[in-house]
Amino acid sequence: MRPRPGEAFLESLPGPMPGFGPFDSYSDALIAACPRILSKPHATAGRAQAQDFQLRWRVSREYCAWLYYTPDHKYEMSMLTDQSRPDGLDRKKSCVLPFHVEDQRYPPGSLEYVFALHNHPYAARLSDDDIQSIVSKGRIHGFEAETREGKVKLAVIAFFSDSGDTEHPTCDGFFQYIPLTSQLLKWTQTQGEWRCQQTGTVRWLNETDFRVEAHVAPCQMPSGGAP
Repeated sequence: MRPRPGEAFLESLPGPMPGFGPFDSYSDALIAACPRILSKPHATAGRAQAQDFQLRWRVSREYCAWLYYTPDHKYEMSMLTDQSRPDGLDRKKSCVLPFHVEDQRYPPGSLEYVFALHNHPYAARLSDDDIQSIVSKGRIHGFEAETREGKVKLAVIAFFSDSGDTEHPTCDGFFQYIPLTSQLLKWTQTQGEWRCQQTGTVRWLNETDFRVEAHVAPCQMPSGGAP
């Protein structure tokens, strides 16, 4: 979904996405969302070292959606959008995620916002825009979602694939920033086994400025070895 030429950015996305879920756990929903988003046209440019990477990069796109929690205690995903900010120098890709989801089954204000999902065309870290955007959304929706199993921390997620097969890319992992803990994480997946590594910490200097303190350390794996 995207606005017509000349129109303003979409302010909301409809939900749920047909054929996706619902899921009882955010972990299952997150793992299912990865291949769903990466399978969209030009969602991945493959490895940066590949000979034709620059061509793939130029035509690549980012797609984004909300993973949200419903009053029926299920996790759903909104429809996808690929609306983006123009970059005349083609230095970066973007996807502008609307602040809200409209799910006609539930009254306004009854949804809990869990993860802001998008893809990166290759395995690049989260951008400054990614970090600032999720914080601005947290100020509206809150930085934790209330679920039947307890509180789930709001986060931005960027899926990536290392596959050279752009028609059938594998889901090889994702980057994650959790504003409430300031953690930057990198999750990788090999043959169904997930591993997590903390890659840094975000230190906010004021309401608009921050710095990233890079450091690498293992992060505690949830039960079952999945995100």
